[in-house]
Amino acid sequence: MNNKCLCESRTIEPCCPGDAKLRREWLLNLEKEHESLRYASEEITRKLRIFSSPDRVEILLMLDRREHCMDEIARKLKARKPAISYHLELLKRHGMICIRKRSRFAFYCLSHEGKKAVMLFQNI
Repeated sequence: MNNKCLCESRTIEPCCPGDAKLRREWLLNLEKEHESLRYASEEITRKLRIFSSPDRVEILLMLDRREHCMDEIARKLKARKPAISYHLELLKRHGMICIRKRSRFAFYCLSHEGKKAVMLFQNI
């Protein structure tokens, strides 16, 4: 019997068994093996969605230089405060920024995760 599969990539046993029982077992093992990859890909996709908005990226770049309050961010982006608030909340929820309260003002700065993300994308 030929010990190569049709795709010529590997031997039949690990690649694509012809026997129905072995194939079922092989498929189950394949699904288990792939489960961690699926989780990792979903996590990467979720994180990349944060950077899908130019405003959020610009906020991260601003906070990379120094901390800002919402008024400063809104003025620099020429955007309304509710929109900025939405972006800041999303960045905070994903661990990209931290908030420091001083009297009645909140100042936003990059978290360690945010700094790593900015550095990663600046090196692309």
